[in-house]
Amino acid sequence: MDACARWPADERLLVVFIGSVLHALALYISCGVFVLAERKNFWSAYRLPRQRPDLKADTPENVQLNRRAFYEQILGTFFVVPLCLYLAYPIIASYITVCDPLPHARIWCRDIALMIVGCDTIFYWTHRALHASPLLYRTIHKQHHGFKATTVWASEYFGIVDLILNVLPGIVPSMVLGSHFTVLMLFTVLRQWQTVQSHSGFDLPFDPFNRGLFHGGSRRHDFHHSHNHGCYSDFLPFWDWLCGTDHAYKAFWTKNAKLAAY
Repeated sequence: MDACARWPADERLLVVFIGSVLHALALYISCGVFVLAERKNFWSAYRLPRQRPDLKADTPENVQLNRRAFYEQILGTFFVVPLCLYLAYPIIASYITVCDPLPHARIWCRDIALMIVGCDTIFYWTHRALHASPLLYRTIHKQHHGFKATTVWASEYFGIVDLILNVLPGIVPSMVLGSHFTVLMLFTVLRQWQTVQSHSGFDLPFDPFNRGLFHGGSRRHDFHHSHNHGCYSDFLPFWDWLCGTDHAYKAFWTKNAKLAAY
């Protein structure tokens, strides 16, 4: 990459810089889109229905939780992420290429497709294990489920261990494939959008990561938070369908298809 030739420091700091900046931009642009939609009241037709009192955005508990998650998100974005990238660089760089020439377009498409499948597989089984074990749930994952009603600020509301377990599914497939760093960064941006939109409280019919192969992503994850049950996948509904961990979700939406009452 030309950036490697122009970069005044070593490759490690280049990876930390690019990874941190892209993560921050993808996160806050994605959050900003939905915050703007909320404040200007467009996409109102696509809001997920929330009639349960504890799911109302303006309850004192949810307002305080959003504020706390926002401050933690800033800490994670500008301190935890750069630190983790710096510490993980020797392992990551053993498997992916950074300054080699960019790969052919077909390699980009192949790697992105396989990374989505790999990420979803690792995330599903890790996430399911966190819910299956009372000890793991209580000590690792419970903080994230402080949000019964998903908001964009919930997308990265994790403890350190949970954050690492959330990030690894997005990195491990690229290491197995020996992907180029730029491909990993593109996947990171795509996953950041997908993560934010699945926590946004909007069910957008025109979002490609919420339709087609990825259908119902926002609905599924909103149900996962509001009921704390099932729908453990990330991108795809495949593993939930195969393992039957979406039965309660399907029954709920079938029952409430007309009333849409949460």
